Amino acid sequence: MNVNKVLTKDYEKRTLGEHGKNKPNTNPIQTQYKANSKPIQTQNEPNQTQFQAKCTLSKPFLFFTFLCPGYNLAMQTWTIQKLLNWITEHFTDKGIDSPRLSAELLLSHVLTMERIELYTQFDKPVVKDQRDRLHDLVKRAGRHEPICYLTGRTEFYSLQLEVCPDCMIPRPETELLVERAIEFLRSRAGTQFVCDLCTGCGCIAVAIAKNSPDARIIATDISDAALNVAAKNIEKYQLKDRIRLLCGDLFEPLVPQLDVDKFDLIVCNPPYVSAAEFEKLDKSVKDYEPKLALFAGDDGLNIYRRVIEKAAQFLKPDAALMLEIGFTQGPAIKELLEQAGAFAEIKIEKDLRDNDRIAAAIKISS
Repeated sequence: MNVNKVLTKDYEKRTLGEHGKNKPNTNPIQTQYKANSKPIQTQNEPNQTQFQAKCTLSKPFLFFTFLCPGYNLAMQTWTIQKLLNWITEHFTDKGIDSPRLSAELLLSHVLTMERIELYTQFDKPVVKDQRDRLHDLVKRAGRHEPICYLTGRTEFYSLQLEVCPDCMIPRPETELLVERAIEFLRSRAGTQFVCDLCTGCGCIAVAIAKNSPDARIIATDISDAALNVAAKNIEKYQLKDRIRLLCGDLFEPLVPQLDVDKFDLIVCNPPYVSAAEFEKLDKSVKDYEPKLALFAGDDGLNIYRRVIEKAAQFLKPDAALMLEIGFTQGPAIKELLEQAGAFAEIKIEKDLRDNDRIAAAIKISS
């Protein structure tokens, strides 16, 4: 699925669990699993085409017997192999991105197995209760509901995180923002105070905290429902003593006398989809992900203006502001930072596809 062809033409999507190995896609708003749809393989893993010839039942018959679970045929046995091959073909017909990978993710989720285990237990029958659950998920996926929402989880920066329709699905390109934040924090001594604006499911805050032991993070979001998801991810990685969640609009919930007076780093991956771009988003994004986490006014720059206007008053001298940006927004963001008059060393960093991806600036010492 080209979720955002007009928008960003971002990173080529990586397969789940392969952080950093593949080049990112050119879509800034994309589904979690767009990309390499080849399954994880082991030395003894069967080739998909090996089994297609073995299935003598017709495709319409398989379609009817699986998607109509009330119909049962005594001689029909649904094995992992048969289900995996059929769902892959069904998703291909429906135009679902990475159909094989999507099939693996749903089937491993229902069977509570790792993806690799599907290939070591190819001939294992799948019982009716499990088929019924799978049947519902396959139908929903066929309507382009994101696989991440169906399984309730995704991977980001080698972390397994919980997600749901209350928050946007983390994208691989955001990992570049995390990498630059970690590098900056490691260059500074002592405890580092970080503010993560528009935290969503908490992916940036959790990834930074896991890789920067001296970081203390305040993460804000306007959505209380999204913060509930972030809280679960923070608890999962036992980071409650280092990440504090506040509900409110950008800097609004911060009280300097009670919270941190000044930060060493402010990071933000805000909504940045323009009105024209929003109308052209793929169905899986436009119909299922929260508009609040996507749309940012007519030109997509509304949140950037507000963050840049106030960021300097919350930063220590020589502290940094780092923003993820859309691939067409580099010049506009650089101009906003220059006009603020509080920043030096303003840089627009490109991703591996040579698209603008990160805007970074250092607060001028006063």
